[in-house]
Parts: sequence; structure tokens; C-alpha cells
Amino acid sequence: MKRIITISVALLAAALTCSQLQAQTKYSDIFEMIRGKVPGVTVGQAGPGQMPNIVIRGIGTNSGQTQPLFIVDGLQTENIASIRPEDVDSIDIIKDGTSAIYGMQGANGVIMITTKSAARQAAAQAEAAKAARAAKKAARKAARKDKSE
Repeated sequence: MKRIITISVALLAAALTCSQLQAQTKYSDIFEMIRGKVPGVTVGQAGPGQMPNIVIRGIGTNSGQTQPLFIVDGLQTENIASIRPEDVDSIDIIKDGTSAIYGMQGANGVIMITTKSAARQAAAQAEAAKAARAAKKAARKAARKDKSE
């Protein structure tokens, strides 16, 4: 039992160190963040402010294009070069059949980017919804109490 606890503590310490290193890593642009995210995704070189060629699923049937669909904070966009790495909360790359929900546009894969401001806004909306549910529950409870008296 003691050995298992020791191993668990060592693994936890290693995981914390790894996440701290990731937090300290500085990226020069959004494409550098995408470059090492998922195996098999290739990001070409481009000049400042230009879009490099990104290949997720190879050459698709969408007119021979390789460029994936970009979704930033739930909205489709054509160019993500202006997004600063400091503003990114998460990047999800969809390269399998689940990209089919985006139709022909997602045939070459989908890159979903959530910014920190959108993540904060979603958290605030979830908190407000939770407070509204709690208020409704308290009102129903008070109404039942009044009815029984």
C-alpha cells in the first residue's frame, strides 16, 4: 500500500511539473500551438500575418483543398493568423468522422479554438443559470410551504 501511494505521489508531482512547463511555454504564433497538438497534423511555414498550409486529413474531396475548417468561439472564420497565443484557452482538433457534423466544410478536419474571454463568458453564463435554477427551486419550496400552512 505504501509503495502505491509513493508511486501515485511521484506521478502527481510529474504531472504538475509538466503542466507548469506547458503554462510557462511561450509560443510565437497560433500556428506554433497547433503544430505539436495532434500527431499527423502538419503546419507549413508562412510569413507574418499569413496563413500557412495546414493538413489534418490529407487532400480532401473539397476541390482538392487541404485547409481545415476554423471555428473560433463557436463562429466559423477564414483566417486565424491574428489570434494571439496568450488569448487562447483551448485548441481542439477534430480529424475523424465526428467532423462530419460540419458537412462538406469539415471534410478536411476542424480546428476549434476557444479564447480565454469566451471561456470566462461561458463560465459566467453557467454560474448565472445555476443561480437562476436555485432561485426557482427556493421559490417553489416557499410556495409549497405557504400552501401547506
